[in-house]
Amino acid sequence: MSVVKPFVLLFLLEKLGTQVVFSYVGREPSREPFNSLKQLEADEGWSRNSMLNSGAIVLASLLPGQDARSRCSNLCQWLNQCSHCHLFLDEAMLSSVRSVPNQRNRAIATLLAQSGYLDGVETALDTYNHVCCLCGTVADLALLGMLLVDDRGGILPEHRHTVLTLMTTCGLYQASSRFAFEVGLPTKSGVSGAIVSVVPSQGAIACYSPPLDQAGNSVVGLFLLQQLTSAH
Repeated sequence: MSVVKPFVLLFLLEKLGTQVVFSYVGREPSREPFNSLKQLEADEGWSRNSMLNSGAIVLASLLPGQDARSRCSNLCQWLNQCSHCHLFLDEAMLSSVRSVPNQRNRAIATLLAQSGYLDGVETALDTYNHVCCLCGTVADLALLGMLLVDDRGGILPEHRHTVLTLMTTCGLYQASSRFAFEVGLPTKSGVSGAIVSVVPSQGAIACYSPPLDQAGNSVVGLFLLQQLTSAH
């Protein structure tokens, strides 16, 4: 559920502040895939943005809690309280993820740690896996999107602006710039096929369709957003 990445960032901005968060991760787009080790190596272990796996692993390490489960629980409770959605940890999915070691993410986390941007590779990876196994309905995803639309949850406006900007520039990985030009809505996708998009000051759009394009974005989801915006 990579669509949760903007909301991990939002949570940490609220809890730690902008200066602390962006001392660990960047705000620049990348032309490489979301799980690129090549980009991280070229940037000497500095993650370009929090929408990439590298940046999300760094943010996972900053979540408050003693272990992966408590960190994920703290995030989940905050999101549910602020947005009135009903996210939960899918234990079966987590077991499945844990059963197949992700060597690419491990290599990314190791490089992050060697570069000084990550403490505790194992806990960070386990927290990342927990967060990615948060589940909910399409309606829950739309409610999360609404956190970025208005002042519900007491979210600071500057934090909403920061997250929306990064969704626009980085939310669809290497397809972000083209989508921003053609559609212009802050959007985040996940390899599950989920997409959440925000119409600033108006509402949120969420959809789920698993077939993906080469960049890892839902084919039908992007088509739906294009059709909705072109109709207006």
